[in-house]
Amino acid sequence: MNAHGPLPLDGVRVIDISSLGPGPFSSMLLADYGADIVWVRRPNPETFDPGPMFSRGKRTIVVDLKAEPGPEVIKRLVRDADVFLEGYRPGVAERLGIGPDVLMAENPRLIYTRLTGYGQTGPYASRVGHDINYISVGGGLGAIGRSEPTPPLNILGDFAGGSVNAVLGVLLALLQRQQTGRGQVVDAAMVDGVALLLSAQLAFHADGMWGGRGSSDLSGNAPYYAAYECADGKWYALGAIEDRFYVQAVAALGLQDVAATDRSDPANWSRLRELFAGAFARQPRKHWIDVFSAIDGCGSPVLEIEELPDDPHLRARGSIAIHDGRVQAAPAPRFGTAPFPIRSRPDGADTLGVLRDLGVTPAEIAAWQAGGALPDGACRTEPAGHDDLIQPHPQPQ
Repeated sequence: MNAHGPLPLDGVRVIDISSLGPGPFSSMLLADYGADIVWVRRPNPETFDPGPMFSRGKRTIVVDLKAEPGPEVIKRLVRDADVFLEGYRPGVAERLGIGPDVLMAENPRLIYTRLTGYGQTGPYASRVGHDINYISVGGGLGAIGRSEPTPPLNILGDFAGGSVNAVLGVLLALLQRQQTGRGQVVDAAMVDGVALLLSAQLAFHADGMWGGRGSSDLSGNAPYYAAYECADGKWYALGAIEDRFYVQAVAALGLQDVAATDRSDPANWSRLRELFAGAFARQPRKHWIDVFSAIDGCGSPVLEIEELPDDPHLRARGSIAIHDGRVQAAPAPRFGTAPFPIRSRPDGADTLGVLRDLGVTPAEIAAWQAGGALPDGACRTEPAGHDDLIQPHPQPQ
């Protein structure tokens, strides 16, 4: 609970055994709004595992799921949980003994969430892949770019089509549980999420208005919807799609004479781009920021990552925060005028403290340690009275 009252997901407990980026980002989004996240990490994570980047608001325990009692630890954890999140390829959780049939037998109210690239069914389901593969199959990669397909980092597949889609599934399943009293299996596939995000382009295609990659106003090929380098090497973005904005933009650039050129004809785009590029290159970015601030020309600076904390708009909204010595994005979306706090919880070997908070008995802990499921290095004693202890909550009858 924060100073403005209860958080939306207070009382919701999530057991997250995912690694890498999309799963941990999903549980971070849930943690931002009050969910109690118990993040189960493996003893020897991947060489590059960005999961800790998304550890805010979570308690972390270390469990070796390949040790004989490993699945028993998970079964014990989910008895008092609302959501279980995993990111394995199909069949892996079942082989580990923690598939949905097993865990939902322990807790029929459990929302078992599976976040993968290709989903649980279909001929590609068991293939390995990364964001570029999922967005290529989902259609996103084929639609993005001026000429050749251009990967939008791993934002579209991993996070927009994957993490956010999984969180939506969790929230919908929690609402459904209020009606049915029972849990649900959520199959969150990045290929599905990416295809969903292409709804506008699919509609254009259905109406015969899709000309392929690079033909759209939004592709970056249109001179009035593109980024231009300024005299100081920084970049400025123009998005003057509507006529009334375009007229003001070309006037601000000193290009009034091109306003009569038919910009709807792609044959004119190359010449117009050269004129726009030449105009922007004559002044530093700060000049164009000042010019477009005085008109409705749909212009904005292209901010680099290191510039975000200093932008006056982001700073005024608190969109970017310095927290625990790191630059982070604040929770979004907002509710009314009350911002949600970035919640800190220790990230590391606090396994014993979390298990005790969840009501696990000393005998159970000792048996799991003896069986190798709880690595010795993870089983340090956490001081009593920690402000962020997770309290067990009873399951509704």
